[in-house]
Amino acid sequence: MPGKQKETIPGWLAAAAFMVCIIALMAILTSEVTPRRTHLWLKTSVNGNVMTFYESDAYEGTLTLTAMLPEWDSQWYPMLMINHTGTGEGDVFLDKDRIGRLEAWDGTALGSIFFMLPRDCAGKTVTLEMSKTAGETLPVLYLTDSGIMKENVRANTAKSALQAAAFCVVSLLALGLFFYGLTEGNCAWPVLLLSLIALSQMFYFHAESRLGGILSPKIYGLGLSLSRAALFALPPFFLLSYMKKYRKLFLPFAVLPALIYFVVAGFQTMVPAFSMIASRIGEVFYFTVAALLVCSILEYRDKNQVFQLFLRGLILSAAAVGAACLFSRLCSGELFSYVQFLMEQIIAHRPDYPLYWWSTLLFLLCFLVSVLSQLRSMTARKAQIQALSARESMAQEQLAVVWESDEALRRMRHETVNHYTVLQKLCQAEEWDSLENYLEGLLADVEAIPVTTYVAHPVINTVLTIFLARAEKLGVKAEYEVSAPETLPFPDTELCTVLTNLLQNALDANALASEGVEKWLRISIHVRKAHLYIGIENPRFGPVKYDEETGLCRTTKEDPTVHGYGLKAVQAVAHKYQSELLLEFPDGLFSASTALQMPEK
Repeated sequence: MPGKQKETIPGWLAAAAFMVCIIALMAILTSEVTPRRTHLWLKTSVNGNVMTFYESDAYEGTLTLTAMLPEWDSQWYPMLMINHTGTGEGDVFLDKDRIGRLEAWDGTALGSIFFMLPRDCAGKTVTLEMSKTAGETLPVLYLTDSGIMKENVRANTAKSALQAAAFCVVSLLALGLFFYGLTEGNCAWPVLLLSLIALSQMFYFHAESRLGGILSPKIYGLGLSLSRAALFALPPFFLLSYMKKYRKLFLPFAVLPALIYFVVAGFQTMVPAFSMIASRIGEVFYFTVAALLVCSILEYRDKNQVFQLFLRGLILSAAAVGAACLFSRLCSGELFSYVQFLMEQIIAHRPDYPLYWWSTLLFLLCFLVSVLSQLRSMTARKAQIQALSARESMAQEQLAVVWESDEALRRMRHETVNHYTVLQKLCQAEEWDSLENYLEGLLADVEAIPVTTYVAHPVINTVLTIFLARAEKLGVKAEYEVSAPETLPFPDTELCTVLTNLLQNALDANALASEGVEKWLRISIHVRKAHLYIGIENPRFGPVKYDEETGLCRTTKEDPTVHGYGLKAVQAVAHKYQSELLLEFPDGLFSASTALQMPEK
């Protein structure tokens, strides 16, 4: 019984199912890292609304912040949280009653300070009177409670742990990709940069949640700064390694900003003078971003496959972010507001947040490019295996022809011996009339033997012998006009690749003919000056899936994973000898032809 055909599903359906799984998993993980309740930001007026919140950065002197407290529905007592990154001190009032004081006992930044509020605080006014220096950011006021604080601690811990785990997995995948390449003879050392980047970010989020109270502030800050510097600096180095023509142009834009940022931002906890400019030093990477985009476009124009993948991914990512922002604007508006916040950070010369998201996207695109490049390499090797398999099949068929020829020679030898014996006996008996009749019969049999030599070249002749015999068995009427010298300056394997693939495609096309429809095949092979012309024509009984990008026809067979490599192999041989594979398919006809330029001796 014939084997049962394996059931398959369309590629788009498999991709859609995979995307649904990803979205479901992301929704579950998002619910774990998003607090169910969060601190309520209090909109404050600055000095009686004389100046805006952002205009007050350059202000120096006494400052008064006021905010009206809303209703607070919670089982916990409300709390006032003041997040202050500066060193300015001041007093906190609820209406006219003083409830506490901002005070930096060690002269460093205050951080987050909490003040307990009564349950009936709704409608009352919180006032913060403090001193401020120029360049110091304003405190931010929130309404919260102990339940929200616990929820935020849980969500932040889960978020840090999840991000550390995600980067750890990516680091291991990149390392596995590198070692897999080594097993295939490809030392893709830039992939190690991706593993190092992911490893540094795993350390960043792990240290942020676990090591803050263990390491000294200087060592802790040094580790965080250097890991973030690795995220900003190393993805451009990865892309630099794959540049060809414009590598020297991009080199200074990749190296100099990285060195500046590593020194200043990385060692700001060790060198106090660096901390004054560390928050703005990331702006040097704006030059890297601009140069990277320009050089990527130039490399794309020069058909660099890595940058063709990279730019397409970057454009799709930008379109996805834009669509998500538009959807957010129409719905909750949270993502759109966050993008506005990032733009404000750029304008306010605080580049760390924008650079973090840009560098993370760049890192993920680089990782995706590495994976796709590896898949391309695997596909190319699979095509080579298919070509080798086809050649092996051809060799087996040629061997079968040789064995058949040997068997035929054995039969001819046996028959010849018999004929000589009969002739000898007729001569001995002097039966001349019988001898003459016997010789006439032998000559008639010899003249009836078909000619099996189509062309002087042995490989071309062997291929034609095999496929014309197949055509005869399939009822395909073959017409051929072939001529070629005994030797040609092409490897026999490449001639075999071209002829076998084109002839097999022609026989496959004839196999689609309905009953009673004429099947035919035309073969033309000859030398034109410095070119060997090969042309095959056959009828067409089905649609042609032509790919304009590759100049080839896609296979229409059921399993494309094991078919569709023949024309690619023929095209590769044609390109090797400065030619093209010309495919034409007018109504009811299909023709494939090429003219291989003969190499100079």
